[in-house]
Amino acid sequence: MKQVVIIGAGASGRGHMGQLARESGYELIFLDKDKTLVETLRKAGSYKVRLVAAKTIDTDIAGFNIFHTGERDAFQKAFNQAPLIFTAVCPNNLKDVADYLRPMLVDWLEASGKHDFKNIMCCENMNNSSSVLKNHILQRFPEGLKAKLETQVGFPDTMIARVVAKPRDPLQLLGEAYSEWTADKAAFRGLELPKIRTLDLVDDQEKFLRRKLYIHNTGHATFGYLGFIKGYTFIHEAARDPAIMQIVEKAIEESGWGVGQEYGFSEENIRAYRQALTDKCVNDALPDDLTRVVREPIRKLGPDERFFGPIGLMLKHGRDPDYLLRGLCAAIIAEIPGDQESVRLRELVVGKGIKGLLAELNVKMPDRIVSKIEELSAAMEATYGKRGGTCAAK
Repeated sequence: MKQVVIIGAGASGRGHMGQLARESGYELIFLDKDKTLVETLRKAGSYKVRLVAAKTIDTDIAGFNIFHTGERDAFQKAFNQAPLIFTAVCPNNLKDVADYLRPMLVDWLEASGKHDFKNIMCCENMNNSSSVLKNHILQRFPEGLKAKLETQVGFPDTMIARVVAKPRDPLQLLGEAYSEWTADKAAFRGLELPKIRTLDLVDDQEKFLRRKLYIHNTGHATFGYLGFIKGYTFIHEAARDPAIMQIVEKAIEESGWGVGQEYGFSEENIRAYRQALTDKCVNDALPDDLTRVVREPIRKLGPDERFFGPIGLMLKHGRDPDYLLRGLCAAIIAEIPGDQESVRLRELVVGKGIKGLLAELNVKMPDRIVSKIEELSAAMEATYGKRGGTCAAK
């Protein structure tokens, strides 16, 4: 049986990539740093995934191996045999993953033949995450093996979309049946390409990445930040607020217009893609905690990210944003408990103002757009304060 290593045995690793790979005939090998989780899964030998759609689907995942990060020698053997590696660790942990994998890749490359290949795919909610991991790995990588790494190890950038809730019981996962998953076909190494259900190997990964990031992620973040400052707890609560839904629908119309202009998607394609997001977000069968959606606001306010990225496309093609600015400004004024990026964001706004914040974020916007952000942020803060009621109190 084909093997796949999944680094990160949390909700997404097991409830998205793991579920789909197992059902596609792959043997699963998990690695995680949570000793309690590792011991629980090892003892149980299986876990359940419930996928929510018009018809709920229950599936049992069994027959996997799992290692703790401290079991380095045992995991090295499994790593050596697996041609396919996924990560599902959250973007901020990719450097730690790189430090862990670097010596293992060195050992494998030194022993491998020229017809041995590996492909490492970072399945994170982040732009070009596999390329980011590769750059981390290349730091302090032996010079004499860099050429071999380049020819025998692929780092295809991926785009994934499926919500899997943080579980109360690690053996019972709840996710949405919807799955979108693409990977850059040209970046794979070796002749054998993975065949996993819903994984689409594409020639223009950037096009599909931007469509997902600038419509689904943008809409999701807009639900999240507006819902947060209004005191909601879950995405479906925010989506059922008519005022928030109206803003989101108009925001992703704007972002979808920019994506269509830039990448050539038809109006029908963009409209259906927008509708898929708004339809699923009102569903309360999969409670999606807003605190998960709104974390790391500085990353999400990056120049190519879910707010300023589509705004840039709109400006490039001759149209000014309006509703896209609402979620963006909600992100600026929100104070998210326990999130260091939120603390830093507030420090920048207080110390340097909106113009100074945008400079720190490396975001370049025309003065008229900066003025709109200043005015709207001030108005929203006057209305909602710096934090949302129910969410901020959690």
